[in-house]
Amino acid sequence: MEIQLGYSDAKKVSEIVDVLEKERVFLLTTHRNIDGDGIGSELALYSALKRAGKEVIIVNQDSTPVIYRFLPYTKSVHSCTSEISINPDVAIIIDCGSIDRTGNVFKLMKKAKIIVNIDHHISNQGFANINWTNPIFSATGEMVYFLISHFNKDISKKEADCLYTAILTDTGGFIYNISPFTMGVVQDLINRGTSPEKIAKKVYLERPLRSIKLLSLALNNLQFDREKKVCWMKVTRDMYRTTRTKEEDTEGFIDLLVKIKETNIVFLIKEAHNTVKVSLRSKGRTDVERIASRFGGGGHKKAAGCYFTGLSSDEVEQKILNEIERTNFSRNYGRNNSCQ
Repeated sequence: MEIQLGYSDAKKVSEIVDVLEKERVFLLTTHRNIDGDGIGSELALYSALKRAGKEVIIVNQDSTPVIYRFLPYTKSVHSCTSEISINPDVAIIIDCGSIDRTGNVFKLMKKAKIIVNIDHHISNQGFANINWTNPIFSATGEMVYFLISHFNKDISKKEADCLYTAILTDTGGFIYNISPFTMGVVQDLINRGTSPEKIAKKVYLERPLRSIKLLSLALNNLQFDREKKVCWMKVTRDMYRTTRTKEEDTEGFIDLLVKIKETNIVFLIKEAHNTVKVSLRSKGRTDVERIASRFGGGGHKKAAGCYFTGLSSDEVEQKILNEIERTNFSRNYGRNNSCQ
């Protein structure tokens, strides 16, 4: 099945394919706090480059979340805590809106002759030598699908599994930002052997007990502003200690808040080492990317995130609530809400 790209996207794919064909050693990475789109996309591209006889290494700031370790090649992923010796010809950054979100991997990336940036976030800063960014795509996995199709002329079953996982998770189970174009890609991945049922079960129905215990503690501090239709909750360091969990065990928590009928905006606050992280989702007209960008974050209109240093989770909570109110007031009354 052949799905046609627009001219500008096709031109970028051709430019990147030229690099993939000419160069030999590749470093792949994605953003910290790895999600299904980031890991699925880089694993698929890793496989495609390996099939082409290239030397490839994946290095991420954080470890792969448990729920994605069923994917092929995850044992080949390195974290920044390990000693890594590589002089890449090319560094490819996948699903990452800004260079600082790669963490310490940037030190390795600086050794590369060419840096390639592949991303579907509207807030992407275009920081690389070659930037292929377009928010029209539902997931970066969708973009990597076209890249592999043009580079290898084929997509393996394992690559299809990785790309399907990327698209499934970044659309919230085919809820957000999908199009006939997206479903055409999904249909082709299924035709190539991926099993939607098996992957959905792995992602959504095999959560560790410790994660559920963590969720139960977090739900105890669930808060809801009925008038403003805003719902939020926190995951604290004490909760992690009590349940012997890590941040990766919060994967999917934000999606549970979205399911609350009476909400238009939800957010999840997570205390981490020296930082406080925030994930935001919108079911209404509020642009949460706009809110996140006020604090140096980014994402999409319906899903975004940011993080803070030097503030308590209570202080972060108040900042987010104030910004939600300011953004909604600006939208409702037509006032200028641009960053100063």
